[in-house]
Amino acid sequence: MGAMKAGIYSIDPEKALDIFDTIARYGIVGVDVENAASIFDNMLDSNAEKLHYARRILDSGKIDRAVLVLREDGGVFIIKVENVVDIRITIRDALRLIKDFSLNQG
Repeated sequence: MGAMKAGIYSIDPEKALDIFDTIARYGIVGVDVENAASIFDNMLDSNAEKLHYARRILDSGKIDRAVLVLREDGGVFIIKVENVVDIRITIRDALRLIKDFSLNQG
C-alpha cells in the first residue's frame, strides 16, 4: 500500500464500535476522554483505565460522529458521543487500520 495523504476518514457508528474493540492492534500511543457532564475522566491515569471508561460510555450512549484523522506519524481515532463526550485515541499504525476496515476518505 502506497503512502496516503493526511486526511479525514468518516466512520459509521457500527464500524466505529468494531474499530474500538480492536484498537489495541494498531499501537495505542495515548487515550483522551473528555466528558462535559463529569469530572471523573480527569481522575483516570492509564490508557487502559481510559479505554475501559470509554467502553462504558459507548455501551450506554449513542455515537454522533466517528472519524479517523490520518497524520504522517499515525492517526487519531475520534468518537463523539451524544455531543457530550469526546474520545480520542492516538495510534501508530493508522494505515493498517484504514486497510483492515476499508475506510474511505471524506
